Amino acid sequence: MKIKEAIEIINGTTSSVSAKDSDNVLHISSKNTAIYGDWFLKMPMNAISWESIRKEWGGLSPNIRPEDLARVMDVIQRLLDTPVKDRFPEKKYTIQVIANYDSAYLNCRKEDNSMTFCDDIETDHVKTRFTQAEIDELKQRDDLAIDWDKAIIKEAKDDED
Repeated sequence: MKIKEAIEIINGTTSSVSAKDSDNVLHISSKNTAIYGDWFLKMPMNAISWESIRKEWGGLSPNIRPEDLARVMDVIQRLLDTPVKDRFPEKKYTIQVIANYDSAYLNCRKEDNSMTFCDDIETDHVKTRFTQAEIDELKQRDDLAIDWDKAIIKEAKDDED
């Protein structure tokens, strides 16, 4: 399970609990935090057992629904069962084939998988961010005459999965 997915499940399926990622820690709190404190569970993103999770049961509001608390515990256990490296989105990269030229990024048209070059802005129609596995596949394509030793491959900023 990805961290983002865990937060979406907790925030989307519970009415009395909320989750947020702050400083590489997953904070679980009562929705009425102004009265009962900021959190009742703090899970470091690299936690591998319940012993690593800080518990502050005084931060639990009496208004937390039992089914919401059960959902949180289930989601946390699913995160703990997920290897740490698999909890985060896979890194994505842009591929610039001409240095210092903003319109020389590899673009893949989503409708037909054809390749072109333009800017590095990803849209509903054009893919400009590639995982390492996708880059490895692109390097095997006979129809791409790219000198991969000279291509500028950089980690994409503001990557959303």
